[in-house]
Amino acid sequence: MTNYTESGLQVSLPDGNNFRFQDLTVYTKLKGKHLKEVDYCWWDTSKNKFWLLEVKDYSHLTIEERLPDNLLEKFTNKVTDALMMLAAAWSGTNAGKQFLAELPSIFHNFPVLPYRIKIVCVLKSIEPHQKVELSALKTKLNKRLEGRIALFDLKDVTFTDHETAIKMGLPMISIP
Repeated sequence: MTNYTESGLQVSLPDGNNFRFQDLTVYTKLKGKHLKEVDYCWWDTSKNKFWLLEVKDYSHLTIEERLPDNLLEKFTNKVTDALMMLAAAWSGTNAGKQFLAELPSIFHNFPVLPYRIKIVCVLKSIEPHQKVELSALKTKLNKRLEGRIALFDLKDVTFTDHETAIKMGLPMISIP
């Protein structure tokens, strides 16, 4: 397993079956051009599921960053851009070929049926009342992404707090 630490969480992903956009040379060249990414991507071979995961620590955000519209915009851009980079890789554009060259081979082709792509946005929160607010944000996020994720045959994006994500079985633990 490869262990990563971000936003007060330790994420443990299968060796060779994961990548981070931020570690790809092609991404680092493009990120200054308003391109965003999700934090982690991995393939769960036992469930034939391709995961995209974004994590944020709510307690370390500025007051402006905590505003629902700001959070919505950040998560929308990250999910959209990650899907665009993957689509470029799978369609063979020049930039896509550069992405493909850096990705583990398991990601070189669009996942064949039966597959599931699962997108999860996790907000590490520390206050119980924030969990209630997440439901409204989840609904708004899915509304904003509805057409974009439909292009990948997806129905929704999971948006949850870190405790629920851990209970769901996501490979993460909270770091105090």
